[in-house]
Amino acid sequence: MKIGIVGAGAVGLLAGAYLGRHHEVHMIVRREEQRRMLTKNGIACDTLESPVPVKASCSLDEEVDLILLTVKQHHLPDVLDDGLPAGVPLLFLQNGMTHYRRASIDPRPCFTGIVEHGARKENDCSVRHTGKGVMRIAPLTDEGFGVYRRLFEALAEEDFPIYLEGRAETMLKKKLLVNAVINPVTAVFKVRNGELLTNPYLSDIARKLCEEACDVLSLSFPDEWDRVCRIAEKTGSNHSSMLVDLMEGRQTEVDAISGYILEEGTRPLPYHEFIVTAVRAIEWEEGGNTNE
Repeated sequence: MKIGIVGAGAVGLLAGAYLGRHHEVHMIVRREEQRRMLTKNGIACDTLESPVPVKASCSLDEEVDLILLTVKQHHLPDVLDDGLPAGVPLLFLQNGMTHYRRASIDPRPCFTGIVEHGARKENDCSVRHTGKGVMRIAPLTDEGFGVYRRLFEALAEEDFPIYLEGRAETMLKKKLLVNAVINPVTAVFKVRNGELLTNPYLSDIARKLCEEACDVLSLSFPDEWDRVCRIAEKTGSNHSSMLVDLMEGRQTEVDAISGYILEEGTRPLPYHEFIVTAVRAIEWEEGGNTNE
């Protein structure tokens, strides 16, 4: 199978490495320097024995069977308006839910997924697999997977499992909630995920964020708080993606995550209002209000 992957950050590189072992992967990147490195070196992943050869370009010129969109939320509009081929199924792999609205009205076959792996980009052609998990994929229309079911089933590997889910909205809400609790708190206070459990003051902030998000998303607070705690414990030594973005001077996805909850809320959400403002302030101070 020929697979196009738009975006070569941590998730894009991880997917490219695992899928590239048995499929022809085309990495679509913005920078010529990264294109050269991927073409020359392939993708190195610390959990794989050797680098995985991939093709790389700055535009998608070849025919592919599937396109994975792994860019950040704020880059999606440019990517979707940049002439992606019609008729090729798109798999959205973003944090947050703002892409859910756009994808739901896109004329192309659209699917969404969540990545429960931990990954850290080491350089332009190398990724560290910091936590093994699964990828979950769901259709964005009532038509379901249809003729594309076998295509997605063919992606799964024993060490890179993929599960096909029935309802995209529920799946995305649960992932959004975890991100809305762990990401901004760790980013603002510059701590690893596990400190949300060991620091009682951070735990209280996280709990309040979880309560507000559950109310907006119509999710069960006891169930979701338990899940947040389990994930924070499992990924305790990790830096969240939002903290990494701030550390490296990049724009975060706080608007697509916490900002989405604020937009959807019908009552005051003081903890979300504060945390969004705090992240934006740090972005401004550290130069993360760029389009990188």
